[in-house]
Amino acid sequence: MRKLRDTLPTFVLLVMASVFIYGMVFYHDAPIRPCAGGFCGKQGQPHTVEEYHSFNVWQTTLFIVWPIGMIALLLLRGIENKD
Repeated sequence: MRKLRDTLPTFVLLVMASVFIYGMVFYHDAPIRPCAGGFCGKQGQPHTVEEYHSFNVWQTTLFIVWPIGMIALLLLRGIENKD
């Protein structure tokens, strides 16, 4: 049980970092938003509808994973401090 408590925070951090880095790599022009010619990034580069929807899925995933991850890390730290 102790080994699980030691590795679980690392796993949570890896998941959080993976989601964040994925967005940094694939959506370096974020945020992608509707504009006059279709969809544009921060620097005005055009994007497709698929990229726009993919960006929205990633953004929603990020906004779900990060708060849950932070709460999990705080709870795991609290459990660890009780021992």
